Amino acid sequence: MVNPESISFLDDDSDVFPIRPARFYRHNIPHPSADHLAEIVKIQGRLMGGRLNSHDQFRDWRLDIDNMSYEQLLELGEKIGYVNTGVKEDEMELNIRKLKLFISNDTSKHQLDRKCTICQEEYESDDELGKLKCEHCFHFQCIKQWLVLKNFCPVCKQEVVVRH
Repeated sequence: MVNPESISFLDDDSDVFPIRPARFYRHNIPHPSADHLAEIVKIQGRLMGGRLNSHDQFRDWRLDIDNMSYEQLLELGEKIGYVNTGVKEDEMELNIRKLKLFISNDTSKHQLDRKCTICQEEYESDDELGKLKCEHCFHFQCIKQWLVLKNFCPVCKQEVVVRH
């Protein structure tokens, strides 16, 4: 280990650049002593409007969800409620193109995705498909059920109905 006091960059001018042992961290800022830390805490308290030791008015609102039981989380979900971000029925009609799948031979089956991304079932001849504007296809009923809950394509995440 090198002793910082024994290092001299300029042998002749050691009194010009005195090397003193100091603890530094991040960007050469001296490590504060206990007295300096107390002073920093006082300054922070003043900067925060003197509210350092005042009552936290929102303490009762904070929830520790990491330590909640499953039943408590279910109860919380019931209290918060459900927010529907899905697509309405009339919007679906405008944004899903309904297709009938006709497979004449095995080569045309390979030109289309072989499975519905939502249900993972392979497409069969005469299946009704729903095609979104992003050109992704799914079973018609699968994409309808998906869009009731979510307003985006399950593959590319493109928004189906643009809302501002």
